[in-house]
Amino acid sequence: MRVGVGYSDNPDSAAAGAQAVRQALDQAGLDGCDLVLLFSTSRHDPQALRRAVAAAAGPRARIAGGWAVGALTNWDLGYAGDQVGLAVFRFDTTACDIVAEGDLAQGEEPVGRRIGEALAEAGVAADSPVLLLYDTVDRTRGAMRMLMATPLLAGIESALGGLPDVVGAGLAGDMLGTPGWQWTGDGLAERQALALLFSGGVRMDSVIMHGCQPCTGYYTVTRADAQTILEIDGRPALDVIGDIFAGAIAPEDYGFFLTLGVNMGDRWGDFDESAYVNRMCLKVDHKRGGLVMFEPDMVAGTRFQIMHRSLNLDYIAPRIEGLFRKLEGRRPVFALYIDCAGRAAGFAGIDAEDAAEVQRVVGDRVPLLGLYTGVEVGAVLGRPRALDWTGVFCLFSV
Repeated sequence: MRVGVGYSDNPDSAAAGAQAVRQALDQAGLDGCDLVLLFSTSRHDPQALRRAVAAAAGPRARIAGGWAVGALTNWDLGYAGDQVGLAVFRFDTTACDIVAEGDLAQGEEPVGRRIGEALAEAGVAADSPVLLLYDTVDRTRGAMRMLMATPLLAGIESALGGLPDVVGAGLAGDMLGTPGWQWTGDGLAERQALALLFSGGVRMDSVIMHGCQPCTGYYTVTRADAQTILEIDGRPALDVIGDIFAGAIAPEDYGFFLTLGVNMGDRWGDFDESAYVNRMCLKVDHKRGGLVMFEPDMVAGTRFQIMHRSLNLDYIAPRIEGLFRKLEGRRPVFALYIDCAGRAAGFAGIDAEDAAEVQRVVGDRVPLLGLYTGVEVGAVLGRPRALDWTGVFCLFSV
């Protein structure tokens, strides 16, 4: 398995696609490839970009991916502009099956079940590396609605009787809720979910990186409706959060800022970042006094803490280095960084880019491709879960 990565911020979609593919092929020493993993912002014409990538990658290449808020490689990083990032793959004894299903707008769980059934037919095992990519934006009913990973994963699990080694990304081409496009292997579609199943001796090790720590004790959700938390400890959710912040932060600013952490490990043990599922507030529901979250899993009975975001990036290097140490003689061939767009310095209002620290730590040891996402999927205590305000670093080896 040989991999190369490429990047362009050329506003011309055809030129950007050709430039990025040439860069990736040159890095890998290839004249063509079997698979292109492609991400671009919503500024690009998806058809023109696909045509250019296909022409440069060669007749065997399948193209999979979709829109993202931004992209990065070992040497380039950008978001909210004209970024294109991609990886080219040449398979020898290894392989990759692509499953594409939709329409997500009709229900995430049924789509997940169909993906699970297709993965079963393709021979998925408990330790099979699976990359899940899905559209997060639905405007078919007028106002924007978030498509969610939690029911999508539940559907996959129901079909398989368990979940394989899944990492993934909820795709969004910008921060404005523009309906997105996906490249599905052999075509172009909207409101899709894709699963890429790697086989033939490919292993994927991954680690989640929140950079968050709890700053309060535990609270309990006592009433919720779908993704909206209505009551906390028997009181309106907005009242409880308002008392905690003591007026320092207005409810209008909770969206994309307020982060709740659910500890899946020992509630009273030492803090363990890898045991937390972070949930970010999307907006507030003033009429009902509720918090609208990115996922619908904070149901009545869920215990959580308010999380504080760290501005110090020294937690990143040890976690990435830990994956390289786990290789045990295997050869690393590709690294993928799935990064919440809200963590980007330009959106978070900070100076340091967490993705730049990832670039520094990886160096030139392995080709690196990254994308900025709406939602991340990674393993918490061995179980794939939807995550917010998280970076998921994945290291593929043979």
